[in-house]
Amino acid sequence: MLPWFRTEHARLPEQTVHDGAPVGRIALLGADLPGLRPKLLCEQGSRIKRGQAVFHDRAHPEVVFASPISGVVESITLGPRRSLSALVIRRETGHHEPDPVKMAMSSATAVRAALLANGFWPAFLTRPFGRIPAPDAAPEAIFVTVTADNPHAPDPRVVLAGQHEVFAAGLKALALLTDGTVHVCQSQGADIAAGLGDRIRGAFFSSGAASGLAGTHIHRLHPVGWGRSVWSIGYQDVLSIGRLIETGIPDCSRVVAIVGPRAKQPRLLRTVAGASLQELIREETVTGTGGAPLCVLSGSAENGRKASWLGRYHHQITLLDDAPKPVNTPERGVMARFRRASSMPAPLVPTAALERALSLDVPVVPFLRALSVGDAETASRLGCLEMVEEDLAAVSLACTSGADYRRMLRHVLDELAEDA
Repeated sequence: MLPWFRTEHARLPEQTVHDGAPVGRIALLGADLPGLRPKLLCEQGSRIKRGQAVFHDRAHPEVVFASPISGVVESITLGPRRSLSALVIRRETGHHEPDPVKMAMSSATAVRAALLANGFWPAFLTRPFGRIPAPDAAPEAIFVTVTADNPHAPDPRVVLAGQHEVFAAGLKALALLTDGTVHVCQSQGADIAAGLGDRIRGAFFSSGAASGLAGTHIHRLHPVGWGRSVWSIGYQDVLSIGRLIETGIPDCSRVVAIVGPRAKQPRLLRTVAGASLQELIREETVTGTGGAPLCVLSGSAENGRKASWLGRYHHQITLLDDAPKPVNTPERGVMARFRRASSMPAPLVPTAALERALSLDVPVVPFLRALSVGDAETASRLGCLEMVEEDLAAVSLACTSGADYRRMLRHVLDELAEDA
């Protein structure tokens, strides 16, 4: 964990929502969509409206990805094997917005069709595998994460204040998609799921990083494995689904926390999914130590990634000093080969910190060794089917080897998903 993040003097964000700076460009990112190969429904220069589909999943054409804003497709960048890198949209004003109309959501068929057509299906992630579910799939249960995964994240109760009826409409729609339970996982306080029916149940977890993760909730309430699948979804996506039901208009707004030692005033900002981070933070930063360049993370210091755009599933922006790359002075002679740093990770050393970093009840060291060598069968037997990358962020930081177990887990999950 980064030093500023664990210090007692780390500045927590003011838990009051402010309007963020106007953002003129947004992006839909392939980094948020592991395993997906897109079929483009637009091209560079196309004019599109908010909620219009811009691409769909080749394997499941019903699963569409919609634009959060009205504007012009500025660029489309593809990665290896025609996977999506980024689709950038530039906002244009003057588009006519439809009048609000309440949508009828009395059946699973109606809910499924509305979420698929309006681009909200990707809000769900499956366990196992951390993938977007198939359009005809039905989970054994749905987990709604109404918890913060670290003290610097937005307080969900602040974000939901004054919008409980809209949030409840979203929860009721989710209940139609499963014959099982909708678990509304929340921190201590009044039960925001109270009075919504027997299958929408509040579950309470104490504060703490691991207790805020969907993987912890699933592990304790409804463990999954081969042949057992549940879905998870964030509380802000449920709120967006509730707004869709109440107005018929897709709303991809987000409340994010802007934090870190380079944040002028840590606080909550209202913006839109996929927002340009450079535009959003332009008035939110301070000068770095010794003139250090700025490092912008989409996500937390523990589990974020360097980025120019707000990630689809992120509720936090972390501003840090960018650490300079070490300068290696070349050595010559026989001893140079022994002094030269290895490109391979260091040995995995069992420590108490490593045991604490993983909240799930699995044998940590054997599990990490299986991931390190790509042993998918052993990793599956030891519990990887309950995990996604965020569950191993703390482990990667605590491990003496310096290995990125999140990347290793994704490799193993993708291999297992192909064989499923």
